[in-house]
Amino acid sequence: MPSYVLLTKLPASLFQRGGEFREAAKRVADRIKAEFPGVKWVSSYAVLGPYDLVDVFEAPDNETASRVALVIRAESGAETSTMAAVPWDEFLKQVGSG
Repeated sequence: MPSYVLLTKLPASLFQRGGEFREAAKRVADRIKAEFPGVKWVSSYAVLGPYDLVDVFEAPDNETASRVALVIRAESGAETSTMAAVPWDEFLKQVGSG
């Protein structure tokens, strides 16, 4: 299944009231599980820099990956960037065949 990297910048408003971020994270996770049972979350990281979160997930196709990002935006007000990711070994095979 294709892999995707999702970069998320959270709105400050999610941290102004105690527990609001956790509530939003639960809403997002619940919706993704319900609406996209074929999506597999691989890992999640809080990071320093222009984004707050980096997630790696697998989805059946680009359309599903885009819809996952839209759920995150709708439920949290976050900004997202989604990128298809090619495993390193597969990339090396592609580069070596040219």
